[in-house]
Amino acid sequence: MASGFVLIFAAFLALAVVAVVFSYLAAKKRREAMAAYAAARGWRYEVEQPLLVDRFTGPPFGLGFGRRAYNVLYGTHDGRDLVSFDYEYKTQTSNGKQTTTQVHRFSVLGLSMGVYMPPLTVDPESFLDRFVGRITGNDIDLESEEFNRAFTVSCPDRKFAFDVLHPQLMEFLLQHRQVGWRFEQDSMLMVARGQRTPAQIEATIAVMDGITDLVPEFVWLRLKGQG
Repeated sequence: MASGFVLIFAAFLALAVVAVVFSYLAAKKRREAMAAYAAARGWRYEVEQPLLVDRFTGPPFGLGFGRRAYNVLYGTHDGRDLVSFDYEYKTQTSNGKQTTTQVHRFSVLGLSMGVYMPPLTVDPESFLDRFVGRITGNDIDLESEEFNRAFTVSCPDRKFAFDVLHPQLMEFLLQHRQVGWRFEQDSMLMVARGQRTPAQIEATIAVMDGITDLVPEFVWLRLKGQG
């Protein structure tokens, strides 16, 4: 009986060691891939940057504990400052006897807009539910019922939301129904669960370009105090 217990314990220990080694090797491979990608683009790579943990607000920032911003890429895209990083935080649940820790991982991509903007959030209909639960009371319905069914729009400045989300931009977003984004302070953010590959970062930047290109010129001029 005792020998059987020892064998089971040894098997579990071996599996735990394998899991730790696999996790270490996967993290090492990702660091190398991100560093190589940054070098190829002429960007700067940092293994970890604590200052980014509190750089932005709203989900998933400010949640849980053990928050980290790592695998950070700093660069420029079409003359705009860009930052991409892996972000994580931890939460704990307890059944009274055992406490379980869960790690929540996200990929963050931020592009500087060069001006401060009213906070505007456009998310797939169930996006906030998957994050931290529905935030109610400030959803905005636009002219397109199809768009309203597909996305949740939040903004304290309704006119800004209507000016930005005109029919052509709504049509573009309906072609990318899984994409959530927001304007925050002077940046445009796209947050996704998991970790983006270099190819996925490139694809995300292309969508960000598509959105910003469709924001009317008079909106940018007004934000700059010129309209």
